Parts: sequence; C-alpha cells; structure tokens
Amino acid sequence: TMTEKTEEEKFLEAHQKERDVLFSNEAFVIGVLQVVCGGSLFAALAQSETLIKLSGKLPFLTFLTLMGIGLVSAVLSAYWKHQYKMWDVKARVSAGSGNSSEAQTRSGSSGTFLSAMRHAMFVAVIVFVFGLGNLLIFAWVRAL
Repeated sequence: TMTEKTEEEKFLEAHQKERDVLFSNEAFVIGVLQVVCGGSLFAALAQSETLIKLSGKLPFLTFLTLMGIGLVSAVLSAYWKHQYKMWDVKARVSAGSGNSSEAQTRSGSSGTFLSAMRHAMFVAVIVFVFGLGNLLIFAWVRAL
C-alpha cells in the first residue's frame, strides 16, 4: 500500500534519528567542556595564592593559559556546531528542491564545520587534561 515505507525511507529515518541523538550528545559534551574549562579558569583565579604556593608560579600560569585555550576551543566548537547544522539544513532544503549542485556545496560546508567542531572539542579535552596534570604533578614535586 501507499502508507508502507520503502527500505530506503526506513534507512533514512533511522539515520536521521541517530544524527539527532549524536547532535544532542555533542551539545552536552560542548557544554561540559565549557563549564569544566571555564570553571577551572575562574576557580584558579580565585585561589591563585594557594595554587601558586602548592605548584609554583610557572605551572599556575601554564594552567591558566591551558584553561583559557580550552574555554576558547569549547566556545568555538559551539559556534561551529551551529554552523554545521545550519549548512546541513540548507543542504537538505536544496536537495529537496532538486538543486543537487547547491546541496553538494552546502553539504561540503556542513562537513567543514563539523570537522572544525570535532577538532576544537578534542583540543579542549587535551588542554584540560594537560593543564590539570601539569598543576597536580608540580604540586607533588614541590611537596616532596
């Protein structure tokens, strides 16, 4: 009958559901990275004297710098997430109206922003880990 979906329609529907779940997971991770890096940055500023005594001036400044880079990366990933979703929607509209050349161009823009977002998220995670590790290692070195 006409109400039954084809295999391709079922596949596309399932694929879209997976993309929606991934999209919400990305938003969650970006939010966590913003909170963790930003919170660490401002907590360190509030406790600067204590942290400098525990780890030293250079490790403290390194920590602040890395948390700042992490926060900027997390904010950029949020912006690039918006851009990739916008171009993805535009690509689907173009494809739906039969303009495959424009759809392909817009899909390429979406892919570029998706890649940039993922790289920025990775940078935020790495600088957070190294920043925290740096502070803890130097606190231990000074304590021993």
